[in-house]
Amino acid sequence: AAGRGRGRLQVQCAHKKGGGSTKNGRDSVSKRLGVKVYGGQHVTPGGIIVRQRGSKFYPGENVGMGKDYTLFALTEGVVEFDYKCKRDRQIVNVTPLPPADGKTPTERAAASQKEGKTLTRREKHLIKFAELGRPGSREY
Repeated sequence: AAGRGRGRLQVQCAHKKGGGSTKNGRDSVSKRLGVKVYGGQHVTPGGIIVRQRGSKFYPGENVGMGKDYTLFALTEGVVEFDYKCKRDRQIVNVTPLPPADGKTPTERAAASQKEGKTLTRREKHLIKFAELGRPGSREY
């Protein structure tokens, strides 16, 4: 019975630091706030211009404010940022576009192509998508 021992006695020490709790390790999902459409850019009705917490920017002409202070366009036009002198408030306006002789942007792009004008990238894409049809309904 003397030779049937458990073998050598082995002492194991900790090979990692103590597993105490940590105060870090939490983070919230980003809220994606900020200006979405800048001054001089085109916006469609209902398009979001600014997402914000509180009223850093105030609505001006043709701009509405949602319950979470989101500014959105009420009409189609060009966005314009301006300062109101009273209380130095920054306001956002949407200047409506002039009436465009009843033509859609795609029709205007096709007309300027026939006239031989140089097309912008947007006009080229409009013509291309008019030829291909709606995305998702294409048959290859």
